[in-house]
Amino acid sequence: MEQRCVIIGASPETDTVGWQEMMREDDTVFCADGGYLWSQKAGLVPQVIIGDFDSSEYPSAAECEVLRFPVKKDDTDTMICIKEGLKRGFRQFLLLGMTGGRPDHTFANYTALYYLVKHGAEGTMIGGRWQYNAVSDGTMTLNGRKGCSFAVFPFGCEECCVSLSGFLYEGNNLTLSADFPLGVSNTVADDTAVVRVKGSAILMTSLRNE
Repeated sequence: MEQRCVIIGASPETDTVGWQEMMREDDTVFCADGGYLWSQKAGLVPQVIIGDFDSSEYPSAAECEVLRFPVKKDDTDTMICIKEGLKRGFRQFLLLGMTGGRPDHTFANYTALYYLVKHGAEGTMIGGRWQYNAVSDGTMTLNGRKGCSFAVFPFGCEECCVSLSGFLYEGNNLTLSADFPLGVSNTVADDTAVVRVKGSAILMTSLRNE
């Protein structure tokens, strides 16, 4: 299995329950700015801490690589982590501590998922008991999620074409438009469900049957 980069953000609504169980032995942990405080709470040791440290203290006692950037910059701390991970050869990413809090930051992290896809990588963001993925002209399979809530929305485009198999509401080559929320409030109906996307979309799946 390809080595994965785990990026921990600093959302104030972060819940670290279950993070230890998500980790693989060979994961490399990056922390975006104050995300290092959440990594400490979760008992995870970062290899790299990156940020401008405008909302948290500089981790002077950290026993890992620390990269400091100016406060005035175009990239968010999360995007700097993503670009650094891509530069170091990672193509699998897990984003934690990225949802809740400021809605503009949460939305920016949807964009980060899309950025990963557009740069030949795969990213999963988990927060608030939900999983988020971006798919662009591709397929995603959900295993063992029967009964979980699901939604799909066009992202980075005015419309996309979606085929759904193994869901309460299924269909082939359904056109989803950015100005109408047709993809909301679906449910995974089978142990294996498949989503095929032509164009690009954000997928949202609850982590458990709600």
